[in-house]
Amino acid sequence: MFEDGLSTTTSKAQNALEKKVLPFYQELEPLDAEELNEFLELQRDSHIAYIHSGLGQLSSGFAVLDASRTWIVYWLVHSLALLGAPLPRDITAEDLTAFLASCQHEEGGFGGGPMQLAHLAPTYAAVAAAVTLGGRALSMVDRAKAREFLFRMCIPPERGGGFSVHDGGEGDLRACYTAMAVAHMLGMDDDKPALAATAGLADYVRRCQTYEGGLGGEPGNEAHGGYTFCGVAALLLAGGPPLLASCLDMPRLLHWLVHRQGSMEGGFNGRTNKLVDGCYSFWQGGVFPLIASLPQAALQPPRVPASSAPAGELEVLAGPMVASSPPFELVRARGRAEEEMQARLHEYESLRGKALAASEAADGALRGAAARHSSARAAEARQLLDRAAAAHEAAELATTHLACVSVSAFAICPPPEQDILQQLADAQAAAQAAVAAQGQAVQGQAPAEQGGDLQQQPQQQAPAEGAAPAAQGADAAGAGAAAAPPQPPPPLCNYDALQLWILKCCQASKGGLRDKPGKPVDFYHTAYCLSGLAAAQHAPGAGVLGSRPANQLARPDPACNVVDEKLAAARVAFAAKPLPPRAEAMTLG
Repeated sequence: MFEDGLSTTTSKAQNALEKKVLPFYQELEPLDAEELNEFLELQRDSHIAYIHSGLGQLSSGFAVLDASRTWIVYWLVHSLALLGAPLPRDITAEDLTAFLASCQHEEGGFGGGPMQLAHLAPTYAAVAAAVTLGGRALSMVDRAKAREFLFRMCIPPERGGGFSVHDGGEGDLRACYTAMAVAHMLGMDDDKPALAATAGLADYVRRCQTYEGGLGGEPGNEAHGGYTFCGVAALLLAGGPPLLASCLDMPRLLHWLVHRQGSMEGGFNGRTNKLVDGCYSFWQGGVFPLIASLPQAALQPPRVPASSAPAGELEVLAGPMVASSPPFELVRARGRAEEEMQARLHEYESLRGKALAASEAADGALRGAAARHSSARAAEARQLLDRAAAAHEAAELATTHLACVSVSAFAICPPPEQDILQQLADAQAAAQAAVAAQGQAVQGQAPAEQGGDLQQQPQQQAPAEGAAPAAQGADAAGAGAAAAPPQPPPPLCNYDALQLWILKCCQASKGGLRDKPGKPVDFYHTAYCLSGLAAAQHAPGAGVLGSRPANQLARPDPACNVVDEKLAAARVAFAAKPLPPRAEAMTLG
């Protein structure tokens, strides 16, 4: 990291992490791109064995997670679904369904364990696990009572808006997301507009965006990766890309997001000046596939008029990937690191020479007539030696920093050049403009067919509905219109560097994934490292790092974080059993 000369707890922790990650990436330095792809491998069998160990009787150490037992089920079955792996032989889907049923509250929703208070967070986990299991697990969910529970959790706008996590509980963006995700997974499309309106969702999420660009858990809180995902996904589930674009300052959000990716590590941190963590591979990395649904123009900051521009040459960014941010200045970063190292080494050598000269002078004074000056000269020599030692430490740090820049994740997996980003952005913008013009032409011919509520747009576009994007675009433009060939969008972050971080630094040799090197594995980080890896593989403009078949994960739904085809099957099943219209809700007290 680049410091301003003031060593802090934060900078020391960051430097220590970079030093710990450095050997992982130095091992890859001699490899070319083809060899790198062959070298990186997801340890699929080891992870499956680790995940299987959690499905069954857990040790007493898990007692502290008694209120998170539905979460543990979700983390494990979702991880297996991403890996395309079955349940262990001694655990059946019926066993897990029976456990989830025991956590369902008689008044709707789920608790974290049997006989616990209904809470939106474990309700999301239980429903997501049921969707992943499919079959009888779907009919286990009491959708009518779940719907009433969701409406009961709404906080009216005059009382602040949003959702409570449980009766009498706090409200935050977790609650907003889990409520909208549960409604979507359970096929409550007709109820989602009313839910969002009753909770004043759009305004609440808008007020959670901070000056940095990210979203805090509540209005006035610090921007945080997990809450940012929750807010963005909640808006998309409630009203699709138009609602998202109208509620948030998207260029500022994107600016904050790309600065959360560490150029040395390749992973994401959750907040400014924090260390990267494997779980944010999803909570931060998973936001990019969500905002990729917006048109390019919505992600670009407004142009500054020439009359208002500051003096000096202005650099026009070639796409939504913020090329002026520190992660993307590798050439200049390496140059600055080399200059800093050389300066530190020169300072050390100079001080060392002066210290040795002063020490020799002090020794000579002891033998001559100027013995009375020896004490002062010895003190001067000690001071110079202390300064030389400090300079030596700084030179070592600068040398390590140069090594970190040279073999960083962004050096091993560099982002696209700016001219390539510009070409991709121009092609994507042209394709979007053509589709929009086509749609307007058809709308002028058949306005009755083109009508519809804004709230229904996500259902028309969502891949979970089972239609391919190209087919959906053709339908939107009219049956007789030929669909334009899809244009690859410019990547919004360095997806390859993110995959490198997960595959190289977050995998444990005995199975499971972790926060970072030196940390133990757990089911939570295993689930969200795999979720982040899947998001990075399937994001628009991304691909799979590593040519081995073991590296390919199933495609997740970007908003609900369950495997796409399983969500599609669940929504089809729920659509075949529609809920009756909801009676008018009682006035909230």
